[in-house]
Amino acid sequence: MAKKTADDVSIGKFDILATYTYAKGLLDGLDAEEARERGMVAAVMGAKAKLGRPGGTTKDYHEDKSAAEKKKKSTITAASFDRQVADKMGTYFEETFLPALKKLAGAGLSYDEVKRLVKIPRVWGAKLSGEKFKERAVAPKK
Repeated sequence: MAKKTADDVSIGKFDILATYTYAKGLLDGLDAEEARERGMVAAVMGAKAKLGRPGGTTKDYHEDKSAAEKKKKSTITAASFDRQVADKMGTYFEETFLPALKKLAGAGLSYDEVKRLVKIPRVWGAKLSGEKFKERAVAPKK
């Protein structure tokens, strides 16, 4: 995996949603492969209210996965997550991005709360530098 610094990384809402859902899946006891796959499904489908929150059923997930694959015109796998999110960030993903999102998800923050916390602009195509993400991605103390 390529060594990338926080200055070399560009993070978008797709990356945040995919990785948030992956982190949440790991915390909920999914194996890494299924959690990455769910992350990709969530990112492709967009921020649906039921994703990342308790109450979604296995049937909901399979319907979302089918719709996402139809939209992408390809099968969504854990390898898709690796290519489109993790590999793009290089070592920054494992060293900084995923641990930060695990902490935020573990602190009970929703995806929308994470977006507000890191102050990613609401405009389409908005990006954050890895450095800005690292500065802002601190779970609030309760």
